[in-house]
Amino acid sequence: MSETIALIGPSDSVTVMYDSVTRFFPDLTFKTYVRELTEESHQVLEQSQSECDGLLFAGIGVQEAAKARGVVTKPHAHIERGAYSLLRAYSGIRSSGIPHARVSVDVITDTVLNEVIREYSLPFSKVYSMPFAVRFREEEYYERHRQLLDSGKAQAAMSGFGSVYRRLKEEGYPVFRMLPSSLQIRETTERLLSDIATRDLRSAGIAIQIVRLHRNDEQSVNEYEHMKDEGRFFLELLEYVRAIQGSLFNFGKREYVIFATRGVIESHVHLDMFTRLMDWARGNNMLISSGIGIGSTAFEAEKTARLALAHGRKQPRGGVFLVHGNHIRGPLGQQGELRYRTRIEDTTLLRMAEKIGISPSYVDRIRAVIDKTGKSTFDSGDLAACLGIGERSARRVLKKFVDSGYATLVGKENAHQVGRPKNLVKIAI
Repeated sequence: MSETIALIGPSDSVTVMYDSVTRFFPDLTFKTYVRELTEESHQVLEQSQSECDGLLFAGIGVQEAAKARGVVTKPHAHIERGAYSLLRAYSGIRSSGIPHARVSVDVITDTVLNEVIREYSLPFSKVYSMPFAVRFREEEYYERHRQLLDSGKAQAAMSGFGSVYRRLKEEGYPVFRMLPSSLQIRETTERLLSDIATRDLRSAGIAIQIVRLHRNDEQSVNEYEHMKDEGRFFLELLEYVRAIQGSLFNFGKREYVIFATRGVIESHVHLDMFTRLMDWARGNNMLISSGIGIGSTAFEAEKTARLALAHGRKQPRGGVFLVHGNHIRGPLGQQGELRYRTRIEDTTLLRMAEKIGISPSYVDRIRAVIDKTGKSTFDSGDLAACLGIGERSARRVLKKFVDSGYATLVGKENAHQVGRPKNLVKIAI
């Protein structure tokens, strides 16, 4: 193995991590990036991600602080503080001889804390627990420990934060450090290596994304303004292509084809970027339809991208879909995102579709909606939006479900609305 792993966190934790990983994984390369405050961990993201294959954070606080202020695109993991960390800190308290019936503990979850106290019969009469929460800063944990110690409510403190431990120690408070154990470090590193290997396999595929631009005001005579808007869109699209390290080609008026790798184009960071690009286009009276295809060859990837684009073009406000093999996902980044199949091989589902008299892909898509939302009652408008068809066609589909016995009519919408009330149909598939 030739992976390079970044070790990120305060100096004492990073030292323990480095000693453990170099002993357990002598064939790997490890680089250390020390930041004493969790709030500063984002400062090393750019360098560490350019130099390493994966990131190993010293704890959940370090990891979440980095993700809150920066962008983590590489495989990553954090070392949890568990039973061993707590027992090691307790051993230090007991060896010191100070009273410790009442203690304050941070980072560790209440579940782990209660299990360790019960399993090892730790003699605490009162425990002030402060589990890790993203909304709290290190300063707040420090203040809480200090207040409990000053008031006499707590006789000793145990902290998983390096900076909290050091400040309390320097001020003379009885505080004990909860460091990661070698076992936790080894197990977490093994999981991280597995994630890196999985990502490498996923990244090997070819990805092609087709982007089609539409205007909401095609009848406008101001062609000059159109050209300006489309020029700005092209610059925004170039930024997206640069971020995914792809190649961009113009395949005709308002259609662009992007060549990239699967691992990059599928990452949530870049999908979020493209979602923001779509929002920008809508704000400028344009719509974007897009399809992403994944394949082992460029031909296969473009073929599936065209299929995905066809689904995206059915969305009234534009949308992006992804097709890989027999599976389709979309519209990506939207609340109604679904996963279903483009080719059905399930014999039970095929027989059901034949009996109902509709496409198997329609049955699979409806089932995906029911599985995701828990909603099984539809009117024609709901079904039309689900399948990307008109309401008249949706009414015919609902009638076929009822006639075949796979649905029942359960009522009608409010008859006081304008127009004919819609039937409400409960589908059972």
